[in-house]
Amino acid sequence: MLNIQRNISLAKYTTLKVGGAARFFCEAKSEKEILEAVKFAEEKNLPVFVLGGGSNILVNDQGFSGLVIKILNTKHEIRNTIVECGAGASLSKIVQESIKAGLTGLEWAAGIPGTVGGAVRGNAGAFGGCMAEVVHSVKVIEIPNFSKARLFPSAKQVGGIPQSQALKSQLPITNYQLRECEFAYRESVFKQNPNLIILSVTLKLKKGDRKKSEELLKEILEERKKSQSIYPSPGSFFKNPIVKDEKLIKEFEIDTGQKIKDKKIPAGYFIDRAGLKGKKIGSAMVGEEHANFIVNTGNATAENVVMLAAIVKTRVRNKFGIQLKEEVQMVGFEKKVL
Repeated sequence: MLNIQRNISLAKYTTLKVGGAARFFCEAKSEKEILEAVKFAEEKNLPVFVLGGGSNILVNDQGFSGLVIKILNTKHEIRNTIVECGAGASLSKIVQESIKAGLTGLEWAAGIPGTVGGAVRGNAGAFGGCMAEVVHSVKVIEIPNFSKARLFPSAKQVGGIPQSQALKSQLPITNYQLRECEFAYRESVFKQNPNLIILSVTLKLKKGDRKKSEELLKEILEERKKSQSIYPSPGSFFKNPIVKDEKLIKEFEIDTGQKIKDKKIPAGYFIDRAGLKGKKIGSAMVGEEHANFIVNTGNATAENVVMLAAIVKTRVRNKFGIQLKEEVQMVGFEKKVL
């Protein structure tokens, strides 16, 4: 039976360890329980937030006024080159299990915190790979008859959707094929439409060489370790911006010895060059190992993080003419704060 709890702190469920309490909270370990949770929210006229591994989010200090559904359907099955996994499955574990099965294509995701569902929602990527390259299909609960969701849901909305448009008792389950997922850089149809709740994901990988995959896995984990902070963080805070200024592109390539890809330059490069590494507001700090991390050095608040992020955006814009955009999702904020 689904256990709905009240006034549960969300900080411990996030990788940044920041945020207030959820008015209602539950852990859903199956598709049936996820459906039960959504129907509970319907009956109580509550906004809903679906929580995966807790990375890439910033929870308001005032918490969330509705129901937070912690997704824990973690089962997975590997058949030939197909990997079926619940939305709550650990992405890092699926990487390990796929390699054990002699499959390749997911090594780039080694060490990424969070769940498969969350990775699909944000089209997570690293080291030249991304979820869009391995997703075959996505199974979702589709809450019908809603207008396109806003990115910053208010407390009077369900997942960014006006409460005035009531949930229907029948919640259709739909399979989205790859082309329907509308993947783009750190974007997907699921991120743009919070009325789509991911239940499970089917990945299509390739037959590989287990030894080579294990070697690559080790290299990626070692490389990732170099940029990881000792402090809690949500992961990369800003998206890598598209840069059209040829002078900036040339400077980056000379400074780093790297060629840019798809006109994108790492956000951390600009933050570092703006002299912001180690910049603090309260206990929130721009990462010293990786400038695109905002870390919690002790008892940071969401307000500290928002203020620091605003300073970063202003400095980078003033120095380089580059407008950084957040990769993290704001949870429980009444309006757009950055």
